[in-house]
Amino acid sequence: MKKLALLVSCSLLGACANLGSQPPVPVISPLVQAFRDICLQTAPSFAEAHRVARQHGITEMTDMGFATVGFNADKSLGIQVKVSHECVVTGESQQDDTLTSQMLSAAAVNAGTTVPRKAPVKMVIAGQRFILMHDRQDGEAFVMLKPD
Repeated sequence: MKKLALLVSCSLLGACANLGSQPPVPVISPLVQAFRDICLQTAPSFAEAHRVARQHGITEMTDMGFATVGFNADKSLGIQVKVSHECVVTGESQQDDTLTSQMLSAAAVNAGTTVPRKAPVKMVIAGQRFILMHDRQDGEAFVMLKPD
């Protein structure tokens, strides 16, 4: 009886340990790849985000005072960067239900942690706290924001 109780307890503990995470998924969406390269890999300052954005075809950039915004030639990919505060990559609506999981998998790699199950999520990336979100209203927006 004690062995059975121990086995059940260990099984339950193992199951509970995985409640907050999921297996990583491959990052195959060009939009999520752009978010990974432009935002996640230039965090925490985002100082290099503009340079990396050019590698993704975003050549039109405008300083709006509160942030720098930019787009690629056909406006299908955009960014909004506020140095040391936020980085956003936007794109057209997609029918891919794995986009949030792809974003979370990419973020987990940069954070050196397990992959969260859902967004928004708080993560420590490059030693600083960030909130990561995926907004699907009127397109796709991947957001990385330092909490105040």
